[in-house]
Amino acid sequence: MQISPFDHIGSGGRLEERLRGHDVVLAAARAAQKRLGERSDAVSQLPPWNDVTLDLFEANLGEAVVLSFLRLSGQWPTRRPIADVVAIGRAVHRIGQLAGSRVAYATLAELPKVLMGIATTDELRTVLTALGQLAEEGPESLGLVLGRLERLLGHATPAGFSVWVSGGLRAAGGNATSRRAFFGLNDALSMRLLDGHGGAGDDFTRLEKRIGATMLALWNKKPRLRKLAAAAMPTIPRRASLAGGLLGLPGTCPGFEGKRAERLYLAAAAHAGAHLVHSNQRFPIGRLKPLQIALISLIEDARIEALALRDMPGLRQLWLPFHTATPSPQATAAGLMVRLARALVDPDYEDHDAWIEKGRTLFAAACDRRTDPLTSREIGGLLGNDIGQMRLQFNAKSYVVEPTYRDDNLALWDFGDQSDGQAQEIELPVDSVRIERRHDDEGDRPDDKAPPEESGRARARAIAVLDGLPVASYPEWDYAARIERPDWTTVLEADAAISPRAGDLLLDEVTTRRASTVTRDASIGRRQRYKGQYDGDTLDLDASIAFAIERRAGHFAEPRVYLRDAPGPRDLALLLLLDLSQSTADRDRSGRTILDVERKAAAIIATAAEAAADAIAVHGFNSDGRDNVRYLRIKSFEEDIDAVVHARLAGLQSSHSTRLGAALRHAGSYLSKRRAFRKVLLVLTDGEPSDIDVPDPRYLAEDARRAAHQLIRNGIDIFGFGLGQGPFSQLDRIFGQRRALRVPRIDVLPQRLVQLYTELKK
Repeated sequence: MQISPFDHIGSGGRLEERLRGHDVVLAAARAAQKRLGERSDAVSQLPPWNDVTLDLFEANLGEAVVLSFLRLSGQWPTRRPIADVVAIGRAVHRIGQLAGSRVAYATLAELPKVLMGIATTDELRTVLTALGQLAEEGPESLGLVLGRLERLLGHATPAGFSVWVSGGLRAAGGNATSRRAFFGLNDALSMRLLDGHGGAGDDFTRLEKRIGATMLALWNKKPRLRKLAAAAMPTIPRRASLAGGLLGLPGTCPGFEGKRAERLYLAAAAHAGAHLVHSNQRFPIGRLKPLQIALISLIEDARIEALALRDMPGLRQLWLPFHTATPSPQATAAGLMVRLARALVDPDYEDHDAWIEKGRTLFAAACDRRTDPLTSREIGGLLGNDIGQMRLQFNAKSYVVEPTYRDDNLALWDFGDQSDGQAQEIELPVDSVRIERRHDDEGDRPDDKAPPEESGRARARAIAVLDGLPVASYPEWDYAARIERPDWTTVLEADAAISPRAGDLLLDEVTTRRASTVTRDASIGRRQRYKGQYDGDTLDLDASIAFAIERRAGHFAEPRVYLRDAPGPRDLALLLLLDLSQSTADRDRSGRTILDVERKAAAIIATAAEAAADAIAVHGFNSDGRDNVRYLRIKSFEEDIDAVVHARLAGLQSSHSTRLGAALRHAGSYLSKRRAFRKVLLVLTDGEPSDIDVPDPRYLAEDARRAAHQLIRNGIDIFGFGLGQGPFSQLDRIFGQRRALRVPRIDVLPQRLVQLYTELKK
């Protein structure tokens, strides 16, 4: 159906009337509408298009912005609906109002470059929404993103781009300087988020356990698996890396998602295992050129895969789908190499290029010597000389190992003590590899004996120590984006300060005796019976009979004929976590602060646990942004409740905010190291989670809920006490209805704690 000129449509008439006197814009609008009017969806979509064009014109963004939108409309691809260009117009209108006409014009200039990579209307709206969010919350940074939009969307999916934008805004916490660093890609966190976008975490984390199991099943090898940390947006695709006994894998591989990503990581693990088994000799670099290094590495890849296929032919089904090279009349060095890689592993591949045929022939002729790595050096050297004679250019800086599952081959080479000049001559075209370091919780336990870690489980990662304060970083759950942002919060740990007012906290004799009496006889510890003892409470009948038989037979035997019962191990580990945020300084009607009651309750419960021979620790926390979650050690599991602990309790002060999720994860890391029949975390708080860099009141509550659930799944009981008259609307959601306890009268807190403690010990 053909659409008539403007005046036949209400919205078109208004636009025609408004553009009178602006001849250039009016002519461009008529031309764009004529083109759009030929579309099948014109009847329903032209009125909204007229409206958005009128809005852009009346927004005073300048004729350049309006003309740019009209040109885009006139050239709009036929495969895309008019609704998409209308959505772009509305987004540009909003961006112009928030960030200015120059940024609006830049948006229209950059969007056409990325449209080919945005397949659906939903993906386009996701990108536009993310740009609009950035314009609203960080307008000074939008230009930085637009200048890199093509590269960003080439590296991340539209959903990943949206997650990256929202993550950057959260990370900056309202600081414009931090936003510019993040969106200008000058922040390591920015690259880590961009590299690790996805639904519930990156592919490496999701598949880590399966990769380790595959290596063990195929090769009886269990290398330490590590994720390659993103240092900068790579100009060439990332590849796996074998170095120092570590198998490094990228967090994600752009273009591979879901089942395809799973097959890719398993193929990479199988190939790396073949290297560990069959690449038993490193090649000296000498004065080899980059082309020769790349070719020798390619032949070595084919050699170890041939040996692996000899023992396990089924691996061909895992590797072959990634070999997609086809014959081409255009001969380039990189193109010939990827075709040769397929020719050496795929017997059905046909390629009549003389160089590839020679490579196949040399490789087949060396079949009897295939266990010798020197054959790779020999064949690669010969083929490299041939490419040199063919005058084919080889760009070492842009070369990347193909196919995708193969590693960067750095582990094959012995660089020796090269001078700077030589190092430049043999520069390899691979990303510098940084491995995220992890430290085991139990001393120096070797990684190969460590149990595989669960995907998505909150776990600490040790970071560089600055003045002895930062000790660990933890993930944080973003409920809006539905992802767990890795290494998002930093915990700074210290011993609580000592105060001379410790005498105020010393319990009177009556209170001490009452707490001890209530808990001493209650025990979940199972008593142990020791047989065959020299002394004890009763006779061991079996040992007595055996002793009598030995005596009758004339043999000498020791009279170990008694049974002795003894208390079992200390099998309750209790950690009391105190909220030390500023709101705990509020006073009740009697003039006592919430923190005063927390101190008293901590002293009572610690005394009760000590009387029952149970392990108890008392810690406190507050926060000042995600990079400063302050965690205070008041009493450790090994310490007694003595004058020093009382002095630390007396020295506690109320300050800052309540980032509960990070504190729960760190407290859980302490409990996870304890050997106990039952592990319990008690949290005393007077309000909902909050922090200075989080405007959304639900965000930190959802993160704390996720942290609490993770602790419960790991076998740690957790209870939350809400102190005071607050509504505590999120308390039940964080801890669960059965684990959330309200204490409106804070003076009864010590009694409620002791009651819960005795229940736990039944």
